[in-house]
Amino acid sequence: MTAVAPATRPVAAMAISVAIVVLVAVIWLGFAAPAGIHPMFYFVLIFLGGGGLSLLFSGVVAVMAGSRVPTTPALDLQFFAGIRRGVLAMALCAIVMDGLGVLLMLAIAGGRGTGIPVDTAVSTVVFAAAAVTVACVVIASVVLRRVLPTG
Repeated sequence: MTAVAPATRPVAAMAISVAIVVLVAVIWLGFAAPAGIHPMFYFVLIFLGGGGLSLLFSGVVAVMAGSRVPTTPALDLQFFAGIRRGVLAMALCAIVMDGLGVLLMLAIAGGRGTGIPVDTAVSTVVFAAAAVTVACVVIASVVLRRVLPTG
């Protein structure tokens, strides 16, 4: 076990559990959508799913960092530098994907175009899922970048 293992466990647990909740909510919204809903609503769900997958990958990377068996110091520093770059990339990906999903949701929420308007409860779930995903992935990125050794 490395010295970073105790610090990465809560981050990994938070990221993976929130990602699973968000992905289940996105899948539920896809199945619960009425038949005549705006066709672009499914792209909103795709963008939110991408943000959820980014959070899931951040959690998996945190697990990898915590389970690292020490080898030579140079290889350990390269590994942790890759982990830091990976969580930063996943944070940026989640911010972009969730941002695009929210912007698209705002564009179709008023019922413009074809299809029935999106319900307020559905809009609330979409905005909450995007906010929670971005908050958790930023927390995971900041914590892992501070905890992991730099060299």
